[in-house]
This record gives sequence, C-alpha cells and structure tokens, in this order.
Amino acid sequence: MLKHAPSSAWFRSALPVLVAWFSLSAGACGLYSLPPLEEQKARILSDQITLRALTAQAFLEAWGEPTYSHSEPMQFFPVASGNYIPRFRVPLGESPPGWDDSIVSEQALFLGYADRGELLGFLEKRLIYREHLPAEQIHAIAAQWKREELFKTRLEAPPARPPSP
Repeated sequence: MLKHAPSSAWFRSALPVLVAWFSLSAGACGLYSLPPLEEQKARILSDQITLRALTAQAFLEAWGEPTYSHSEPMQFFPVASGNYIPRFRVPLGESPPGWDDSIVSEQALFLGYADRGELLGFLEKRLIYREHLPAEQIHAIAAQWKREELFKTRLEAPPARPPSP
C-alpha cells in the first residue's frame, strides 16, 4: 500500500529528466524513423554521413558493393562522439577514449570500402560506426575476419539450411 502519493511538485521536477531519458533511450534503440532511401543516398553522395540516420542498403546503392562484407555478433563501446567502437578496434585490456562505460552487444554488419578508406558498422540496419582507415588496414581487418572464421565452433556458425526436397 502506498502511504504517500507523489506530489505534483515532485512530478513536475522529475518530468524533464524522464523526457530526456526517454529521448536518449529512443535514440540509442533506433526508434527514430529513418529518412527515405533516396534522401539517405543523396546524403552519402554529398558526404553528409551521420550516425543512426543511414542504412547499409543506402551505402550499397550509393557506393556499390564493398571490398569486404562481414557479419557477426559484436560488442561495441559507445563513446562521447556518438560512434560505437567495435571490440576488434580496441586493444585488449584498454578502453576507447570517451567511452561511457556501457557495452552494446548485437549482431553487426560491417562494410569495408578499401578504395575509399572507409570501414562502416551497422546494428539493426543503422550506421553506428564509421572509421577512416588506410586500405592496407582494411585488408588486414578482413584477413583477421577470415582467420577467425576458420576457428568458429558449430555453436558460433550460422545454422545450416535443411536440405531442400
């Protein structure tokens, strides 16, 4: 049984905090709607690349097929800039500058455009990671992904498709 009902003064003072929290949570979870695909492609082609407002499909249509494409469950470190740094870009035992002490862990898609020097990461179809890298470094990351694929266990591998009748 509730002994004291919250006062309206308390509610009025807490309301801005609740609204701010919900807005940040909604943004982090990707609840905001995306611009239409044509607008996304126009932004990409004019180099107005913003996090959480662009999809992998828009990059594929604007820039074409990437040099490398890779998908795997990944842990990301959110940083103050809004970028999410993937675990493989952080040296073991260290944390990225500006890290907010949280971790996001989900199935991720990475597109590596070696000719453009761009490594992009997506969660739930939204761009959440962008890093400019020399082509050699993008090739090295892709080689690392390929080596790791060799040692995946059956539990880590994607499920096999049932034989077709």
